[in-house]
Amino acid sequence: MVELSIESNYNNNNVSTTEEIKVGHALAHIVAAASIVEEIEGELPEVNETVRKYADAWIIEMAPIEYYPGLAEMLGCRIKKKLTQVFDEITEDELAVTLDDLIDLKKSLDNGEIIYNYADTEVRVERILRSLGVDINDFATVLDTSDFYLKLRRLLAILVVAIGISSVRSKWIAESQ
Repeated sequence: MVELSIESNYNNNNVSTTEEIKVGHALAHIVAAASIVEEIEGELPEVNETVRKYADAWIIEMAPIEYYPGLAEMLGCRIKKKLTQVFDEITEDELAVTLDDLIDLKKSLDNGEIIYNYADTEVRVERILRSLGVDINDFATVLDTSDFYLKLRRLLAILVVAIGISSVRSKWIAESQ
């Protein structure tokens, strides 16, 4: 598991601290901070690059994904918001917890462990996708399989690709990748 450091210059009794946080929490905190900067200053290339860097770190933790042919193109035309614009529908904490829980769930899937909390996972993934402007029902054909584990892997792939696309620009164009 990748843990990212956030250093704080705030000190109590003149002692500087470094806190280790999980990559999902780090991504959510960076996205929240970037959303505030965008509201005040507008889009800034260095802020966009920082969001992309942390999104990439989360995506690496989720790899490999069960890619479905044409998934990026299907998502690219449906994503209506940048990752930094999701907080009117979900909280920073909900995003952080979900992203970290999905890393754990993906590792369990990769290890062949039995997954009991599929319904909860599906709801949480759907909430993030909806906050990006994506309707999970548009992916019924992708998720239509009797193989429970394949369905769950594809659901995670949809979210991973959506996070990737929504973190790089406001409007993603498949030909640019």
